[in-house]
Amino acid sequence: MHDTANSVLVQEVSVAPPGASARFEGLMFTGSGREVVERIGRETSQNGAAVLDAIVRQLLVKKGADWTNVILSEYLELYDDSAGTFALVWDRSARRLAAHGSAFSSKAHPAAALVAHIRTDESCQGLGLGTLVTEAVTRAAFRQGAQVVVLGTDDKRHRLREGEKAAFGLYAKLGYAILAERVLSDTVEWLMIVDPPIFERCQREKQSAGMRFPPTASPDVRAMQHDLVEEVRGRFSQELTGGRTSPVGLGDLANLFLLLNLCPAEDFQAKLTAWGVHLGPELERCYTVNVRAAMADCDRLEEASLALRDGQGLILAVCAARRALPFTRNTMEIDFYCLPRFFAANQAAVAALVEAALTRIGQSAVRPRPCRVVFSGVDAEKVRLFKDLGFAPTGNTFPYFSGEGKPAFQAQEWEKNLS
Repeated sequence: MHDTANSVLVQEVSVAPPGASARFEGLMFTGSGREVVERIGRETSQNGAAVLDAIVRQLLVKKGADWTNVILSEYLELYDDSAGTFALVWDRSARRLAAHGSAFSSKAHPAAALVAHIRTDESCQGLGLGTLVTEAVTRAAFRQGAQVVVLGTDDKRHRLREGEKAAFGLYAKLGYAILAERVLSDTVEWLMIVDPPIFERCQREKQSAGMRFPPTASPDVRAMQHDLVEEVRGRFSQELTGGRTSPVGLGDLANLFLLLNLCPAEDFQAKLTAWGVHLGPELERCYTVNVRAAMADCDRLEEASLALRDGQGLILAVCAARRALPFTRNTMEIDFYCLPRFFAANQAAVAALVEAALTRIGQSAVRPRPCRVVFSGVDAEKVRLFKDLGFAPTGNTFPYFSGEGKPAFQAQEWEKNLS
């Protein structure tokens, strides 16, 4: 049934694990944050505060108060450009929430959406509820205009060797294909992607198989996935025509997550030092906890980052420009990121993006005065660009470490002073 009063989709859930005598009976609610919380409250006779408390305590991975505040902000819709969709399953018997899923996209640039925070209560694992909420938020993201939906997942290698199923298997059933892979000392990280044709094809195959996903993808689905992966990789590497520059928005998490996690073999060693992002997966926390809060600060120039987008709004390059702490240093940190192949094909466009960010800082009435703009990096192509823009070495260096915790490189600091 569909609740037209508040646009929340409410579905009956009835599943049973193999060999079990009792069935799980419940409801799944899918919609925007405030509306989902309100609708669950009406259905379960709980107030909104109790619903949010249950989500935080039972269904979110414990990552600290700063991370919890980020999710609560999405439920409360505090960021205008962020379109958050949530799917929550209510257990009628236990009278509590049993599963959680979410998808985020930009209202202004919805071409990419990010699925995150898929979690099932331990007492209800093995029932397929994780697949159910992932299906729901993926479908909702496509309805809201996403051309692709992405997610990140990882596994401990020793658990895989012991026979544990890889986490990406849950998403592969829905059509998600591995777009990028990073192998660390004891962890394998994947960036996965799906588009509407692949998702719908997998849904039809599920229906043809009695509402159960086939154990392996069909040759047709695999061919479609291969084409999608090649098309997306090419999109972020080829010469750009008709790109445009605009500020990074409060809802651009999905666009940035896709770009920063493509991780080609010849990637830059340091991605975005101005945002504190060395490896791609760090982006989600850095952006949602620190960067987005800085963007929302209108009292001073705390964030001046710009994005280079294609005609559909996907971010192909980003120039991160953020005020360094403490603010009394009067320093803005700057860096850019795109795929190295994209930079090779579009050096003039990327240089113009960085120059536009510098101009944005220089012309701001609320920027620090005087103002130091600093770049810290090790990649020769990046260093050359900033040197050409008038940056000079300071003699300061900063150590970086690999994902395995081993020394990786020393980043050199360069600076430019604005009067």
